[in-house]
Amino acid sequence: MKKIIFSLLFSLGFIFGSAQINMPKPIVIVQNVVMGSLTLNSLDPNKIESIQVFKTPSSETANFDDLVKNGLINVKLKEEMSIESLTISEAKKRFELPANALVFLNDIQVHNETILIAEDLLKTTRVINPDKKVNNFTAPVLSIKAD
Repeated sequence: MKKIIFSLLFSLGFIFGSAQINMPKPIVIVQNVVMGSLTLNSLDPNKIESIQVFKTPSSETANFDDLVKNGLINVKLKEEMSIESLTISEAKKRFELPANALVFLNDIQVHNETILIAEDLLKTTRVINPDKKVNNFTAPVLSIKAD
């Protein structure tokens, strides 16, 4: 009986642990620039004016409506901070992708190419080319991770 209970508890722990790993992470925005979640942890709390969390589209998240699906954390600072950034459209050009290339941010398709992203996110960005054996894409994909 102990073995059954132990194996049941072990299995449940593994299942719940695996589920937590795959949970979608919210997008972090600092000064209207999409940042990685690590950036939020590195900010000096004394420099933060406010933090807002959005789970549904609103007038304040109009530029980021595609990204609200998994949550959006909007951080406003007391003073301007220099953030090297570029638009999604500029990122596509940097990777020499055609205008019809698709863009995904944390696995969510982004349609607004004027969204600013931090330059640091380009370090982990991947280009996925159409391949009928592997994917159903009809155009190249720019996959940006903001974890």
